[in-house]
Amino acid sequence: MPKKLTPPLSKTISRRNFFRGIGGFIANHWLLSSIPLAGAGALGWAKYETLTLKRQQWDLYYPNLPIALEGKTICQLSDLHLETLRISPEHIHQEVMVQKPDLLVITGDIISTRTDLDKLDPYLGRLTAPYGKFVVMGNNDYSHLSRTLLKRYLQQFKDLGWTPLLNDASFLPSLNLWVIGVDDPSTAHDEVDLAYQKVFSSHMSATNPPFRLVLAHSTDCLDDVAKNGAELFLTGHTHGGQIRFPGLQPLITNTYLGDLGFYEGYHVIDSVPLYINTGIGESLIPLRFNVPPEVAFFTLHQGDAPPRHQAK
Repeated sequence: MPKKLTPPLSKTISRRNFFRGIGGFIANHWLLSSIPLAGAGALGWAKYETLTLKRQQWDLYYPNLPIALEGKTICQLSDLHLETLRISPEHIHQEVMVQKPDLLVITGDIISTRTDLDKLDPYLGRLTAPYGKFVVMGNNDYSHLSRTLLKRYLQQFKDLGWTPLLNDASFLPSLNLWVIGVDDPSTAHDEVDLAYQKVFSSHMSATNPPFRLVLAHSTDCLDDVAKNGAELFLTGHTHGGQIRFPGLQPLITNTYLGDLGFYEGYHVIDSVPLYINTGIGESLIPLRFNVPPEVAFFTLHQGDAPPRHQAK
């Protein structure tokens, strides 16, 4: 199992305490108008950084990694928020496909409004991976869709070759890999035990146990994921704070772990290797500051070396 890369971040500001009684949207606009971010130079940098897509590349090591997974790469996209996204489909396609990922996953918040339903094909239709493409829902995916439109939305993913996992799991026998999808925790759609049901009914081999890759939009289901076990847990939702001032922790993370200082990057918590993706798009304010958009890649290896990381 990968080892912890960095010590936990210390808690400095509680989102609940800071924003109690203040709407997040109003608070964010107050921040923009009352601190140096409103300055022309900082605003220009924020506009530039909002469009600068980073590749976060991780090498993760496991003593008991299934042989078929040696050298395989998982690509994670998260929080695209297509309603305001200004990064082009071509740019995302280029950044993803240059790495030739073996598996593609999206951890929620792809759209927010009904008018975004027709944006899936340009952004996701041309992305390919030989072992499959999997997606879980986020809070914004549920926010403005009727049950009928949600069914249409999920069918669109299927038509584009993506497999939605809503508290469900899919086994890839050629890789000895379970992909376990937990539905959105932030809107209380998560049923982790149900998501693992197929895994536990499959009579896993004790001598050659499968790799369990868990996907969820938010870390708020970590307790149950830890109870059931995972070799890698990929999440998003926090945007890394989206706007983060130098020397300060994010003011908004929208997760329990985020309030404790875990709002981005790689950690091992309760024996679960966890990655919190800062996402690609934005919400409320169409800007990022000190938190550039990212696509994350995880290449798996046999061994017990610590994780290795490169940002490009």
